[in-house]
Amino acid sequence: MAAAGALALALAACGGTATQDSGDGGGAGGAKTFSIGVTSYFVSHFTPGQSGGSNIDYAVFTPLTAVDSASGQARNAVAESIESEDNKVWTIKIKKGWTFHNGEEVTAQSFADSWNATAYGPNAMTNNYLFADFEGYADLNPAEGEPKTKTLSGVEVVDTHTLKVTLTKPLSLLPYILAQSTFAPMPKAAFTDLKAFDAKPIGNGPYQVTGEGRTTGATKITLQRYDKYAGELKGDAETVEVKSYQDEVAAYRDFQAGAVDVTLVGGNNLTNAATRYKDQLVQVPFPAVIYLGFPLWDKRFEDIKVRQAFSLAVDRDAIVKSLLRGFGQPAKGLAGSTIPGGGAQDCEFCSLDVARAKSLLAEAGGWSGPLKLWTYQDPVNTTILEAVSNQLRTNLGIETITTGTQPVDQLYPNLTAHKIDGPFLLYMGAGYPHLYALADQLFTKGSGTNVTGYDDEEFASLLRKAAAAEPDQAMGLAQEATRTAMAAVPLSPLFQPVGGLVHSKKLSNVTPEFLGGARIAAIKVN
Repeated sequence: MAAAGALALALAACGGTATQDSGDGGGAGGAKTFSIGVTSYFVSHFTPGQSGGSNIDYAVFTPLTAVDSASGQARNAVAESIESEDNKVWTIKIKKGWTFHNGEEVTAQSFADSWNATAYGPNAMTNNYLFADFEGYADLNPAEGEPKTKTLSGVEVVDTHTLKVTLTKPLSLLPYILAQSTFAPMPKAAFTDLKAFDAKPIGNGPYQVTGEGRTTGATKITLQRYDKYAGELKGDAETVEVKSYQDEVAAYRDFQAGAVDVTLVGGNNLTNAATRYKDQLVQVPFPAVIYLGFPLWDKRFEDIKVRQAFSLAVDRDAIVKSLLRGFGQPAKGLAGSTIPGGGAQDCEFCSLDVARAKSLLAEAGGWSGPLKLWTYQDPVNTTILEAVSNQLRTNLGIETITTGTQPVDQLYPNLTAHKIDGPFLLYMGAGYPHLYALADQLFTKGSGTNVTGYDDEEFASLLRKAAAAEPDQAMGLAQEATRTAMAAVPLSPLFQPVGGLVHSKKLSNVTPEFLGGARIAAIKVN
């Protein structure tokens, strides 16, 4: 079900409330405050092992490292240093002076406890798979029976501020991986009641959850600035009201009505915002890809020619121009240039060629019977999926095509269990700024976001070599691995999305995080 890593980048990562044109500081007595809207998925869990990696998660928690959105480089946050001589055994020194929101000191044990809780199979944490490269992971996730231990043998607490991490293979990109919210620490209080902690977490980030936290049926959560935060970006607003929406369209409606301060917009709303709020819009090129995935367990898609035909039958230029009003880049490969290592034209079948598509489908025996396409519940996705279905109907002559949607937390488990009976439209973003991340998430066997069922030893071997190589060599190997996977057409990239952060005039310094959501602590309340 590990949709969390991927959908940390989803098109509705952030938004907000208070009048869009107000010039005061907001709140009673001139207190600095604003509100931000998110899709309900991103406040459905706060425990690091369950979280979606949204901007709300990064407001509440700070991991060992952070990714600089301007340079794309990993830098130390809670970590004082992260060093290794072989990229397999790592020594991590933790800065002193960091505390959780309840005053407890952040220590090496805080990280070890959090990681062990996520990696322990019976806890059924959605981000469990991210620890697969840690020594001892298999013992916590046996194929049969219960684990005989609850801790990763590869995570050793050397002293109060030192961790020793041993991996099953060299991984030079570990500092990038540790920037994900999944690797944030947890206090001792979390383990007395993990369910209660998930609703009202105690983090170490610039903002803390106040009040009752997340409650059933509630659509608002209040964040309060944590004035003892030890990080560099301490936050300007005293409080932030988080409002949850079913989708970003509803959030944008509230913005137009003066009830939302900042929201992430896409599709037709982005076009509208670019016209109405030109000086209040920040464009966000997402480090992501919208793709049509093929169920490789479905016998109808076993023949690569069928997958090639479907890919060639989609008019990407028309989708971006007509449906997205130009806010997107038609895919020529898996990753766009916003991701280091991306920008290559590694998709041979990503251009419209109806004649070749028909010929390939005929060579594969043609198509018989109905076809159903799937996506998760999102109005933009639904519109795009309808366009794809119309193009397949017209260009391949498949007469009966229907579409279906499911909530994201249902669709991913059903894909993993091979219960979906047709191609699926999904969003996948790189968890950290490197082509390796996107390729690993989409094509590695066992990844919670490899939902096509792709499994290839040549690809796996190249990716292992990339993981073990020094950074300059790793990039070339990751590109080679990506080309290998793309040649098998387990999925068809459609476009690299572009979104926007639209904000009220009372806010300034609205900047996106690497994954696209507004960096909450950076926002200034005028």
